[in-house]
Amino acid sequence: MSSQFPPQSNTPAQTTHQSYSMAWIALLGMLTALGPLSIDMYLPALPSMAHQFGVSTGAISTTLPAYFCGLAIGQLIYGPVSDRFGRKPPLYFGLTLFTLASIACIFAAGLEQMQIARIIQALGGCVGMVIVRAAIRDRLSPAQSAKAFSSMVLIMGIAPILAPLLGGWLLIHFSWHSIFTMLAAVGFISLLAIHFGFKETLHQEKRQTLNLKNVFVTYGRLLKDASFRTPALVGSFSYAAMFSYIGAASALLIDHFGVLPQNFGWYFGINALGVIGMSQVNGRLVGRFHILQLLHAGVILQTVSGLWLLGLAVTGLATLPLVMVGLFGVVAAVGLTGANGNALALSQQGHRAGSASALQGALQFALSLIMGLVVHGLMFSVLTNLAMVIVSCTFMSLGLVTLIIMKNKRLAML
Repeated sequence: MSSQFPPQSNTPAQTTHQSYSMAWIALLGMLTALGPLSIDMYLPALPSMAHQFGVSTGAISTTLPAYFCGLAIGQLIYGPVSDRFGRKPPLYFGLTLFTLASIACIFAAGLEQMQIARIIQALGGCVGMVIVRAAIRDRLSPAQSAKAFSSMVLIMGIAPILAPLLGGWLLIHFSWHSIFTMLAAVGFISLLAIHFGFKETLHQEKRQTLNLKNVFVTYGRLLKDASFRTPALVGSFSYAAMFSYIGAASALLIDHFGVLPQNFGWYFGINALGVIGMSQVNGRLVGRFHILQLLHAGVILQTVSGLWLLGLAVTGLATLPLVMVGLFGVVAAVGLTGANGNALALSQQGHRAGSASALQGALQFALSLIMGLVVHGLMFSVLTNLAMVIVSCTFMSLGLVTLIIMKNKRLAML
């Protein structure tokens, strides 16, 4: 079977270092964790926010797609900027913007103001996602990158477990405003951490010129490059399946199944444990299997889990424990699809890793935005809507990863 896959090099082009420390991964994990914290911590508060603003839970849930919109746009900006000015200066700007926008969320007086503040918050917070992927690509080979992503997911995976639990605890003792106070504090601490602990990974001689035409040309070339486009889309549809669940989690667990807001985090955290566990399994398997094989396995797991959820929804057999089984598989599969999709998509993009990382992240959250709106727009039950969207996403991922495998088979026969 190994003949179906291209050789997996451990020597990256344009790499300045050959190893990494867990302290470095911990710092990158903290930067990436801003996303899960900003998404997951306020989920238990959506019903109380809806009550204060005088809207439905579904309406206040649109602040999550608004956040995804900011994530998608912001990453397209930070990628080429980081390729021109290095990885550290954009971190200063983005984390400052995130902190200020978190403060703006505290004082939002209505749904529209909250949506705008969340978009700006995402425009700042997404800087970590871009810089982390690019910094890993700056230093490591594809195989090392896959291991690094898996190690980082272990650290940042704590965020989706603790975030809703912390959010629920804050709701018991304070109002929902305290959640955004906490996020502002995390943003400020991250700003201090990168100032003192993050060393530049893109040396001056490797930086590219920056103008608007070159930005669009670079993105166009990336989209035409199948070595980037196809694995990036595989990972993006997989992430969209997971984020569709995250966007609907409050309505599904609290409104549909009657889970108490203060208990929401326990149910949500179970699935996050699946991502952590699968990421560590992936880190151990990277040296034994090609990353494309592991990506394929993750897509299959997510597809089967999605079909399980759809079957429960259409047969009327859905109970909370059975639904949790399917959701666990959908989320845990990202431990395989995320790390290996990232590594495979960036493996040939050393000279434009920042732009490639940005476009990859933008694709992930653009699809997550679209699929999240579809979940809320369909006219069936929340579980049926969610299951239909998850199955659609996983079928797209499965088709795309199959194309990659078939292409490698043809190349092996030449």
